Amino acid sequence: MKLNQLFALLPIVLLLMRLTSGTSFAQSLPPLTATEKADLQHHQTYAFLAKEDRHIKGAWETYQQLKNSGIQVQHFEVIAIGNAVKSITAEQELGKFIQEKSDGTFSVTACQIALDRHKIDKKTLPKAAAVISNGYIRLYQLQAKRHLVIQP
Repeated sequence: MKLNQLFALLPIVLLLMRLTSGTSFAQSLPPLTATEKADLQHHQTYAFLAKEDRHIKGAWETYQQLKNSGIQVQHFEVIAIGNAVKSITAEQELGKFIQEKSDGTFSVTACQIALDRHKIDKKTLPKAAAVISNGYIRLYQLQAKRHLVIQP
């Protein structure tokens, strides 16, 4: 990864650290600064590895902040691994959230390995959540496609 790409990730990393610290910023996210917008204007694809359920909502808020600040987002994928998959069944609040918020640009994928480890049938996931074989492999795949990637 080039140095300028690392610097472009810095505003997103700082925001996600703030969003996943346990504090909710729903409806009160500030617009991006001029510098943040300038750094991110050439990036349209993002990937976020979610290990906990709070990361999924934090990723959604980041997606909204990018869009509301005028950043053209083509693809924003949240990859749910580990404990995050336990909260995303269609019956649960987070599963309903995923179904409601997935809009073709923002999407959530669930790792089959994590589903198996937690004994979750993929049929219980919301229809909007695609299942992928391995969350880490998917992250590598998106990196190879030049997505900006966050892994908390």
